[in-house]
Amino acid sequence: MPKKIRAALVASLTLISAQLGIVPVGAVTAPKVVIIVGPTGAQTTDYRSRADDVATAATAAGANVVKVYSPNATWAAVRAAVNGANIVIYFGHGNGYPNPYTSGTEPTDRDNGWGLNRTTSGGDSDDWSAKMVYCGEKALLGTLTSSSTAQWNYCGGSTNTDGIHPAANWVMIYSNACYAPGASEGWDTPATESQAMQRVRNYSYPALHLGAGAYFATDMGAQGIVEDILNNPTMAFGQIAERANGYDLTRQRHFAHPDISGDRIWIQNTGTPSSGTYKLAYAGKPAMSPSGATVAYTEPTPPPPAPSGTITPYSPAAKVTFLKGTHTGYKFDYAGAMTAQKTYTLSSSSSASASQRGTFTAQSGTWFYITGGVWGGYWVRQSSAIYLQSAPVAMPPPANANFSPAKSLSFLRGTHTGYQFSSTGSVTATKTYTLGTNSSAPTTKRWTVTNQVGNWFYVSAGVWAGFWVRASDVVYLP
Repeated sequence: MPKKIRAALVASLTLISAQLGIVPVGAVTAPKVVIIVGPTGAQTTDYRSRADDVATAATAAGANVVKVYSPNATWAAVRAAVNGANIVIYFGHGNGYPNPYTSGTEPTDRDNGWGLNRTTSGGDSDDWSAKMVYCGEKALLGTLTSSSTAQWNYCGGSTNTDGIHPAANWVMIYSNACYAPGASEGWDTPATESQAMQRVRNYSYPALHLGAGAYFATDMGAQGIVEDILNNPTMAFGQIAERANGYDLTRQRHFAHPDISGDRIWIQNTGTPSSGTYKLAYAGKPAMSPSGATVAYTEPTPPPPAPSGTITPYSPAAKVTFLKGTHTGYKFDYAGAMTAQKTYTLSSSSSASASQRGTFTAQSGTWFYITGGVWGGYWVRQSSAIYLQSAPVAMPPPANANFSPAKSLSFLRGTHTGYQFSSTGSVTATKTYTLGTNSSAPTTKRWTVTNQVGNWFYVSAGVWAGFWVRASDVVYLP
């Protein structure tokens, strides 16, 4: 074929390909990786060094790396850089919610985003009142209003309110930013599981809402996550999260994302069970891949979080007897605070398997972890109505009695549930409360309740005034 005809044919095919959105064979576009380093005072130099390490690794993996470092990390520079970005990595101060500075309405003009330089003349100063500005969720989404003075002036509101525009299925990675993985600031009270989950929920929302395929936040090194994304375009994001530095399935907790349908939130407490050092988080669709395709992937199931205390495993599983009537199972966080409960009434006695028995620092009594049936995944307290099949059944309860004057009923510290019943013994109301210390309340009656097992005390004052509580080794008359 003559050269002129061949050249004309190639040009024609290239034009047709461009019109149809087809990338010609051999024309590979390098992924765009943007690395932001915000002003963090004296710590900025260290963050720039960490960012350079990530940049070197990303370049080696074939990425086109764009650096926007303090003191030049202004909103205008950052916004221009992240246009069309496949991966955005942020090193800097985090500002999330809940936090000790704000109560009530979440300030999304400054939370859940990036701490940037107001101008290029402020150096690395992190004085948020004069040199630094938190460009939060509204800045990223393009929903700022002039009522947010600093953000309006320094996060593009007065000049451009359409937010950021990364590539489809982009990835947002926060490295060493407070709140982003769920952690509190170093000086603050350690995060509870609930606080950590809410922080990751809030921080991940703007990225996922803008079409991100995944959100990662880590205090244990972002380089491996970046390398896995670039080198494994068909690997599930969930698998990439599992390969992150410091990942530990036994410390993971997984939730459905409350704001993004089908997305998940993974958080990990990397310290001692009660320390609240949440340093690794992931959010997104675990089976999605960096290529944008859904791949075969099964999300791992973390083991139940055992509150601090003494745990004894059963191998093989033990059988626990539930006598007919109403019972409540609970879920606890590592500190022993209740996170969920499930109340159900059995019309006849039943049984279920238990994999663990525990005594907890913040709870009284002995607890069984149930693995199947109504209370599968919940802890239930041992009592005369819930006990090991191999254990002897409790002695018959004492006779019904009215108390006048009222007697003092002892409650050992921990979580208890009171009930109100209909005349047929059906539950009409419940009230659950956790006592931080042992306590007492007046009771005017000890009675058997229709279709309920055990003896019950009627509480006449205090937390459970007007409710019945079952007599047990943690609720009793001295």
